[in-house]
This record gives sequence, structure tokens and C-alpha cells, in this order.
Amino acid sequence: MTAGQQRKAQRRVHLAAALLLIAYLYAPLEAQLQDAVRFLGLPALVVTGIAMWQAPRIRRLRKRLAGTPARSDRVSASRRAGRREVTST
Repeated sequence: MTAGQQRKAQRRVHLAAALLLIAYLYAPLEAQLQDAVRFLGLPALVVTGIAMWQAPRIRRLRKRLAGTPARSDRVSASRRAGRREVTST
């Protein structure tokens, strides 16, 4: 899943949870639906909101945990190895 597809999916879930919350606030719902909104809709809204807000940080953390060095780590590693960029003048 690409980053763009992930953002679209998160937005859709976030909007669906927000609509569920609006329905909970402004429309009379049965007790079972109220529980679903409280225990599923609201946490989904919070989690997707935080995920969208912190997406770059989460992506870097996932890369670091997977063992692939982050972009800044790769640059510093190549500098430590003594590689220099060659520029033509």
C-alpha cells in the first residue's frame, strides 16, 4: 500500500467515524448503537486522527524497526564511509 493509498483509507475511516459521532450526538440511537459509537467509533476517530497527524514520524519509526536506515541515517553512513559528492565546475 502506497502512502497515498494509506492516507485515503485513513481519511475515509476518519470521516466515517466522524459521521457516526455526529449521528450519535444529533439523532436518537438505540442503546446497542450508542455502545458501538462509544467503543468503536470514537476510538477509531482518535486513532485515525493521530495516525494522520503523526504519519511521517510513524513511517520513520516503522522503517527503523524494520532495519532499513532512515534517509538521514543513510546520508551520515555514506559520509562516514568517506564518500563525497563530485561536482563539476
